[in-house]
Amino acid sequence: MPPISLIDSHIHLWPSTASNEDAHSWMTPGMPLAKPHLLSDYLIATQGKATNTASNPTVEGVIYVETDRALLTPTSDLSTWAAEALKEITFLRYIVSGDYGPEANSKLLGIVLWAPMDQPTPILLAWLKLAEQTAGPDTWKRVKGFRFLLQGLREEANFREVVVEGPFIENLKLLGRRGFSFDIGVDQHSSGEAMRSIHAGVEEAEKVTFILNHLCKPDFSNRTEPGYEDEGFVRWKQAMTKMAKCEKTYMKLSGAFSELPSTPTAQTDVAAQVEPWAKHVLACFGAKRVIFGSDWPVCNVNGPKDATPFSIWVGVVDQLLRKLVLQETHQDVWSGTARKAYRLQ
Repeated sequence: MPPISLIDSHIHLWPSTASNEDAHSWMTPGMPLAKPHLLSDYLIATQGKATNTASNPTVEGVIYVETDRALLTPTSDLSTWAAEALKEITFLRYIVSGDYGPEANSKLLGIVLWAPMDQPTPILLAWLKLAEQTAGPDTWKRVKGFRFLLQGLREEANFREVVVEGPFIENLKLLGRRGFSFDIGVDQHSSGEAMRSIHAGVEEAEKVTFILNHLCKPDFSNRTEPGYEDEGFVRWKQAMTKMAKCEKTYMKLSGAFSELPSTPTAQTDVAAQVEPWAKHVLACFGAKRVIFGSDWPVCNVNGPKDATPFSIWVGVVDQLLRKLVLQETHQDVWSGTARKAYRLQ
């Protein structure tokens, strides 16, 4: 049955002061995302009727995920080269303080911040202290984890240099000891080898929780018919199988619109397009380790232009769950797994 309520595990927000290339180097002038996107805008976007559902699901709350703020070349002055990331935290503090209204405050259940994971551990420690001071106690309580994008590291040598050979692994262990999770923005070229090494020899209570974003950004143009599978689909399946074997690892069912070979319409059978990938993820991870996420407002860029992308995606996930997993596990995907993975109260 369609969800009565859900927790959206993956949304992005920014105010007018950050709707530009100075704050986000990827936010070029004139692009659709180069304008304010607030929680009030998100809540309006969730009101469209989801495909094949009897009514709109109630959004219990959201997890805010960092927006890849612009960074300067690292220097000894962390507050200068990471100034935009600090402004992001200040923006979130304003939400928690009620500056954007009581509903925005109540819906913001958890926060995933950026962290300098590729820098020496003393810099990460300094960042955690500076971030906590900037956030203040009320906002810091909602910080559940951190993210550092790895999806641009397509070459194995580059991935190993940053993740395996540098301080990255020790930094992840530090986050685990402090009770934080780590959102992984990777694509299908990355494997689970580094993830397993991070957990090796670490006590269960101190193992960092991994939360994989966007099905690891697969290529939905790959052929998936048995006996005719493209090499890319086979490699993606192998990578997912490896990652699923890592303890305390979750996968977000999100971000699909950005990876589809063409922009869908309200009539496009998106569920059929992504089913082979969703089927493999649900088989590997199980519904209790899969989390719903909309990737709003990024979903608006390549999502259907003749419908509300959020609502279309809710309908797609509903169709997939009804076809692929038992009904009693559906609410885990819609909200239960998010509560567990992000340690929501």
